[in-house]
Amino acid sequence: MTYEPLSRRLATLAAIFAFLGVLLGVIALATNYWTINTIVSETSNATNVIDSHTSGYMWNGLFKECRTNMFCIARFQATTFIVCLMGLLFLLAGGIFSVLDIPKASDRRFITPLLMFVGCVLMTAGLVDYASMNFLNYHSSRAMIAAIVFAYTALPIAAFVAGRYSALERGVLINNDAHSTQKYSATNGNGL
Repeated sequence: MTYEPLSRRLATLAAIFAFLGVLLGVIALATNYWTINTIVSETSNATNVIDSHTSGYMWNGLFKECRTNMFCIARFQATTFIVCLMGLLFLLAGGIFSVLDIPKASDRRFITPLLMFVGCVLMTAGLVDYASMNFLNYHSSRAMIAAIVFAYTALPIAAFVAGRYSALERGVLINNDAHSTQKYSATNGNGL
């Protein structure tokens, strides 16, 4: 059965938001700019700090930690990477199912919001895992936050489309004849 034009547009919008979330999430996972800190050098005498100045920067991501004028140190955040990657894969699958459901509704329409929900939860858990160790104050972490926002925007749209379609698809009895689908509220002409 085909969708109505509104449901088609909403399913397309959900897929676009899901794919934007996947794109931003992949960029966030691939880049090394999740946290940036300044390195402060202090000059002090025996009792007080006399002078402090910025001597460089330290930035890190999921794979390595770097400092100004030094080599980068390999430091892999495995839990964050794997959980966020799994979330992105679920979000990608939800976006693909949303695209597949645009031309014609099928019985798999309920899997789309479920996949997007699992993706949202996993991406949020990965971001919280990283935030428990470091600050989220640079480009890659903000890209992951934007990816999560797009995912949480696609989720209710996909759920609305699946719920709207299932509410319109009911088995009803019209003039003593069984029909499998009904687009509007069920009446048989007798007020029932």
